[in-house]
Amino acid sequence: MRVSSRLGLSPGPDRVFFVLALGVLSAVSPMATDMYLASMPAMAEFYTSPASTIQLSLSTYMVGMAVGQFLLGPISDVLGRHRLLVLGTTVFLLSSLGIVFSTQVHLMLALRCIQGFAGAAGVVIARAIVSDIAKGVEAAKLYSLLGTIVSVAPIVAPVLGGLIATWAPWQVVFWVLTGFGALMVACVVFVIPETLPPAERREGGVLGTVALAGAVVTNRPFMAWAVAMSLAFGSLFSYVSASSFVMQNVVGLSSIGYSITFAAAAFGSVIAGLINVRLLNHFSTTQIMIGALVAQGVINTLGLVGVLIDAPAWTIVVHTISAQTCVGFLIGNGIALAQAQVPGRAGAGSAVQGLLQFMVGGLVSPLAGLGGEHTALPMSVLMFVFTTAALATALLAAWWSAPHQD
Repeated sequence: MRVSSRLGLSPGPDRVFFVLALGVLSAVSPMATDMYLASMPAMAEFYTSPASTIQLSLSTYMVGMAVGQFLLGPISDVLGRHRLLVLGTTVFLLSSLGIVFSTQVHLMLALRCIQGFAGAAGVVIARAIVSDIAKGVEAAKLYSLLGTIVSVAPIVAPVLGGLIATWAPWQVVFWVLTGFGALMVACVVFVIPETLPPAERREGGVLGTVALAGAVVTNRPFMAWAVAMSLAFGSLFSYVSASSFVMQNVVGLSSIGYSITFAAAAFGSVIAGLINVRLLNHFSTTQIMIGALVAQGVINTLGLVGVLIDAPAWTIVVHTISAQTCVGFLIGNGIALAQAQVPGRAGAGSAVQGLLQFMVGGLVSPLAGLGGEHTALPMSVLMFVFTTAALATALLAAWWSAPHQD
């Protein structure tokens, strides 16, 4: 593979460590969000703040991640990958450590924003590194390997977080994230070299490179698919941001029980993603995307009705696991459909999609907490609204981009 020849890596252990290191960088977001969800009630008690305020810690992280992806990806095209990775991973480590010792909720929220911005370096630059060293089938294989590694994080992180919430103070979660930040720094310093030599970097300055992202916004089919995918992500984060309080305070699960339920939903999404690869041999990306949105729309409608008629609490568990399983058919296909509309501007397209996706995630979190800590209604309403909007937008996108469909 080109990853070996371009970087001087052998096909054996060196290449394995390189791919694992990229996987660690790419997994930062689920690690930084999913692990501390079970500790949210303890954080609310520590800061003497309502649930909606603690849920803002998801919003501030997502805003930081969104802006970071939008800026750091294009900037790395100008300055190179390695220096930004060293800086980003180091700041992630320090901001995680800062949260451990924060005694004011507003300081914690600000540090979460910084943590998200710094963590974005790993997410967006890891994707760029794959583009630097591999093309075509080789790149697809690397992305598949990264996807497999990253998919482990939403399964492991909530279970580990549940154990911490049961047996230790919430600060331990951020001690663990500090250690994860140290692992990221080690991966960058000792495993991942510079993959974009000066001769291949973009000219025109940082601002000119960032401006490329604005150009894709005028592409109507691209924006429609990007918005549809982001709305689908909004449905996911309606669940993620409210699930800790809903599963523990409404359904009555323990911290461990909640974490296992959360991991089950993530595992369902992973299985759906693997099935999606096979389905692509028989159906178009558009057909799978719209079919999955229809399925999720039906599931979320039934889930909302269940909450309105006060159905047994276990139906909430069935609803959320089923709905999140559909995500495995949505996110990857949505990204692919949008990127297909902007050939030659893949980096700019990726930056805009990342911005939209995490901005929606950031906006959803406080909305999901509006009803308080003892109701599933806001979560169910938001999941229904976002999925319905995503389906309508996807149908519009399919119409606009019909000549370019795969």
